[in-house]
Amino acid sequence: MGNRPRPLVLTIVDTTGIQEYIFGSNKLQHSIGASYLVHWATNGAVYETLHQLEGGARATNVRLDGVIEQDRQLGAGGVAAELLYSGGGNAVILFRDLPLAQTFTRRLTRLLLDKAPGLQVVVVHHPVTDAAAVLADAVQSAMQRMAKKKQQRRHSMPLLGLGVTAMCGYTGMPAVAEDAEDKDRRLISAEIQAKNAILNDAEQRLRADVQDQLRDAKLWFIRDFDDLGSKGESSYMAVVYIDGNGMGKRVEALASHHAGSDDDYIIAMRNFAASIQTAARVALRDAVRTLQMAIREEQGQERIGGVIPIKGKRLPFRPIVFGGDDATFVCDGRLGLTLAELYLRAMEQKLSDGETLYARAGVAVVKSHYPFSRAYELAEELAKSAKTFIQEHQAKFGESRLSALDWHFGVNGVVLGLKELRARDYHCAGADAGALTMRPVLVNDAALSASARPWRTWDTFTKIIDVFRDPNGDWAQSRNKLKKLRETLREGPEATEQFLQIAAPGKRLYEVPGNLGSAETGWIVGERSTCFDAVEALDFYIPLVEATAPGGEE
Repeated sequence: MGNRPRPLVLTIVDTTGIQEYIFGSNKLQHSIGASYLVHWATNGAVYETLHQLEGGARATNVRLDGVIEQDRQLGAGGVAAELLYSGGGNAVILFRDLPLAQTFTRRLTRLLLDKAPGLQVVVVHHPVTDAAAVLADAVQSAMQRMAKKKQQRRHSMPLLGLGVTAMCGYTGMPAVAEDAEDKDRRLISAEIQAKNAILNDAEQRLRADVQDQLRDAKLWFIRDFDDLGSKGESSYMAVVYIDGNGMGKRVEALASHHAGSDDDYIIAMRNFAASIQTAARVALRDAVRTLQMAIREEQGQERIGGVIPIKGKRLPFRPIVFGGDDATFVCDGRLGLTLAELYLRAMEQKLSDGETLYARAGVAVVKSHYPFSRAYELAEELAKSAKTFIQEHQAKFGESRLSALDWHFGVNGVVLGLKELRARDYHCAGADAGALTMRPVLVNDAALSASARPWRTWDTFTKIIDVFRDPNGDWAQSRNKLKKLRETLREGPEATEQFLQIAAPGKRLYEVPGNLGSAETGWIVGERSTCFDAVEALDFYIPLVEATAPGGEE
């Protein structure tokens, strides 16, 4: 960064406790507003505060789209602060001295207290005092300090009110107003009031990303959980959580590669953040296009896939967290698997570091009025399960270019954790049996060599479903037998083989490549059932036509 005068101060702004902040309410609009405020805290709020600093301070490239000025000196020529980059939920800023960094922090936190009450922010000031110090190394050291500070930070307890106070109907905090968005006019806290107040800005941010993809100007996304599901048909919603693989290591690799030049490092980080945003935008747009292409009129009503009704020109889909390598959205329970797989494939874009973005996803399908925070926690847990599957495959075959997906259908409610649920409800204790599930599954196995390609893939899963749904196949019009098959699979391969011979003669199951007996038993003996997941998913999987090639722009 030219010949930098010393000492300088590196400041990192990050948010914490965002899971509770975004997903703690059972009202979708609160989550929409909260997500926008989390995004704004390390973007718009940072830009606004930087531009208002005294002493000629300015933030270069606040939108990550400019060109680095060569041979400039921070602190000289009126340049008092520079936003190095913002992305991944944090902002990194270089200040000419500690007093200015502290002034920025005071003003930023005051702004956040006013505009985003309840949102917790953590700030780290890291001195850069050695004239020979490498900026990339300083950022990594500051990030380590941030991680430690967040880990050791005590959970803040909000003031519950003094004297006679009424409680918020959503958070239990002191109420400050009535909820104009609620028909019962429930009392709300300052936090909920702020989330409601920012809804229009949140809508505009989403509109900026997808407006040109909407073929009908009146078509938009749901804003209420009650808009999900079909009365008398299905009342389930899917909460989908997606997270990029190995992003921390890629950031470290960029820092190491560009350690010789501060300017090169800043440009690389800005480009990296921008390329992630582009990949996220591609995935979101593909989802919107695909949903629209699947709409057709059935019995006088527009339906997605001929099944899910479009009510009030609202797509049964809502992005909540988007724009980065992690994403969260809700949709009709019957679209969760389809859209998660679509998202994973569409996100497989080459980023600015020359490597492709791969990710994992968790899909929690629950009753539409199930506690949202618990559904999100389950989706996160499922994504961790998919990550473990990727790591196991990588350790066995040395292949890291993988995306994976795991899911759970909480038809009877979800009380236990995922590990306990799988052990209790998805395991057969027979001597030759094992797990009932084939999930998690890989979604991009076509790129793997034949020797490294497992049978537990999305392609296999959908082929098994096709066997059961084929109107000209063995199982056509055999819904009762399919229910009986699902229960028999729980008893193991021998019981399943007997069931097929006696109760369903002539009917065969999908034969998993390399496992000849799987068509007669529904099992890879001693390992897993091949078709239990597919039978269970028959009511929760609606395939959609693809708008473009995976990840393609129009």
